[in-house]
Amino acid sequence: MNILKLRNRNEMIPGLLLPLLAVALFSAPAEAQDAPQQPKTKVRVARAVLTMMAPTLEVPGTVVSLQNSRLAAETSATVDWVAEVGARVQKGEAVARLNDRLLQLDLINSEADIKRIMAQLDFRTKDVRRLSKLLNTQSIPESRHEEAISQKAVLEQELAQARARRDRIEYLLDKSVIRTPAAGWVVERFISIGEFVQAGAPVVRFVDTQNTEISAQAPLSLLPSLKDGMEITVSNGDQLVSTPIRTIIPVGDNISRMVEIRVRNPQNNWVIGSAVRLSLPRALAQKVLAVPRDALIIRAGQSYIYKIADDGKAVRVNVRSGVVSAKQIEVTGRLSEGDRVVIRGGETLRPDQDVEILPAQ
Repeated sequence: MNILKLRNRNEMIPGLLLPLLAVALFSAPAEAQDAPQQPKTKVRVARAVLTMMAPTLEVPGTVVSLQNSRLAAETSATVDWVAEVGARVQKGEAVARLNDRLLQLDLINSEADIKRIMAQLDFRTKDVRRLSKLLNTQSIPESRHEEAISQKAVLEQELAQARARRDRIEYLLDKSVIRTPAAGWVVERFISIGEFVQAGAPVVRFVDTQNTEISAQAPLSLLPSLKDGMEITVSNGDQLVSTPIRTIIPVGDNISRMVEIRVRNPQNNWVIGSAVRLSLPRALAQKVLAVPRDALIIRAGQSYIYKIADDGKAVRVNVRSGVVSAKQIEVTGRLSEGDRVVIRGGETLRPDQDVEILPAQ
């Protein structure tokens, strides 16, 4: 009896499995068809272009101020007040004041001399007029008239000298307050309150932090490739910008064989004294194929970019990089002028992946 039950159960199992297998086979393709498609990766693209670029040589440079001055006294006096180090000042603002008591006394004396000479000159002028009338009637000798004219001319010269002395004193009184030639900072003091300063001695060091430029030394061999106004690339850490050469000083040092070049500072937030790198052309520019710097991807020692094929798929292209500018980089590989290259979103792309091209910014 038990044997018959087991045999019947075994005969029933295949009968039950067949319908289940049929349901699984028919339902699997339906589930596969209903699976959602992967979203397209959003990217931004730019065109590969033919442009003129030149091989470069990197040289160090420094951000310098156009106004880095040792402001000096123009008169000898005691210092009554001097600005503190770190004081921010505007153009024409006082940074030091010298004691001007002696100059004020000299000014009083000078004004008195002018008034005295003017009184004498007024008398001599009237005397010349009176003697001129007497000379016409031949009441006095001509020499007497000429002497009066000479004395009047001497007084006129003395008056001019007295006025010049007064102007000089007024000038020194004005210069007893030392003022800044531009807006900037007091970065150093050479004298303290109460000390005596000689005329011409520095009082404070003033630096204009708004008007700056870049100074660099370049080898003499680069001079044929450099010219005023030429755009070059300057880097400061992660920042890379393009800026023109303001001037080239064509006087080489006989020891270092270097010349100084001055470059406009493209970033006002670069602190004076910052070390930067300048990419200077060392040969004539040539036409090369270039792409935006953001298009180049470097991983595991390989350099490649993604270009967008006509069917809208991303194609990986291995390239070799060359000359670099602030915005572009030379590349060689299976790439042509006008090809669309990915400049945003390429890090997550895979070969032959569909992409959605975003509008250009």
